[in-house]
Amino acid sequence: MTNLDLLTVYTKLCGFKLLVRANRTGATSRFARVVHDRLIDVLDMHAKTCSRAMEYETFARMECDMVVQDGLYDLLGECLSDLECGGRGSFPWHLLDYINRDPDFGGYHHPVNGIWCWGAIPESMTVSDDDLDGLGPIIRQIAEETGFRFTVYLCSTHIGPQGASELEPEIYERPVGAGW
Repeated sequence: MTNLDLLTVYTKLCGFKLLVRANRTGATSRFARVVHDRLIDVLDMHAKTCSRAMEYETFARMECDMVVQDGLYDLLGECLSDLECGGRGSFPWHLLDYINRDPDFGGYHHPVNGIWCWGAIPESMTVSDDDLDGLGPIIRQIAEETGFRFTVYLCSTHIGPQGASELEPEIYERPVGAGW
């Protein structure tokens, strides 16, 4: 990825961060605000990684000492790796519970039960757009324009017809398998 590509990704991430922040003002539930805040934090983190990568690349091009230059290119490589693994690669960024599907084996690992489950991730574990207060289309647009993908899965048997917005905060404020 060149400095120009990094600048493009950085600009898009910052723009989406503003869009999510503006959308958050219309969030009607604590649940939706928590998911908005997590997405803002992740977009900010990725934007900062882009910024650091651009700095390392610029400094490396200006550096005359080959040892220092190699060190700067190593740091640049680490930033690029973080960006690739942090959403642009094969793994999405989880805003709630960590559920990774494995298409090679035709299923997913259930984070609560700790067992392998065959088939697709159940629709009941996917938080609906209605509960996200407009965030769903933005998440899809981010994936389309930047390659960064996000999931909004919730392993809770407490989700009923009223949706996720009526859940107790303890259920979604400490996602399963997450470091939040």
